[in-house]
Amino acid sequence: MAVTDAIKIDVNQTVDQLIHLVTYDKKYVIEVANKTNYTLQRVGAYNDSENWPLSDIAQRELAVGQFDCNSFSFAVNYQIEGGSGFIQLAASWPIIGRRKIDVGSINQDGLNPAQTVWNKMDDSNDKSCSNDSVKVRAFIKEQGKTIIWFYEITQN
Repeated sequence: MAVTDAIKIDVNQTVDQLIHLVTYDKKYVIEVANKTNYTLQRVGAYNDSENWPLSDIAQRELAVGQFDCNSFSFAVNYQIEGGSGFIQLAASWPIIGRRKIDVGSINQDGLNPAQTVWNKMDDSNDKSCSNDSVKVRAFIKEQGKTIIWFYEITQN
């Protein structure tokens, strides 16, 4: 089971400053830094292995999901409340293969956009995308023995 937390943030805080706000006690972490004036409303998820650990994410909030398991692979679809459109975030640590990350901006409700982004996820390279309301940047970092899938959402 994931341990989740939410921390209010200043939009000017750097990624390194945000990462140092959290005490890591699990092997894997999903962090979403919502540096916008919009709420990210979870409207769908694709859970191939384990479950996406975060629900809705308030404006100017760092949402953190920490967990231990052998493997995971999932994606989520968030609607941008107060703005327009949707964004998708995907993460994977498979039993066979390598860690992966991806993002998308498919303008559609439900779980299908999350599954589409999950299907195209194929490496651990940094990713980015944007729509009319937000820009998304995603990358994987290590902090001690913890591996962090970090997603930074900024306002356009």
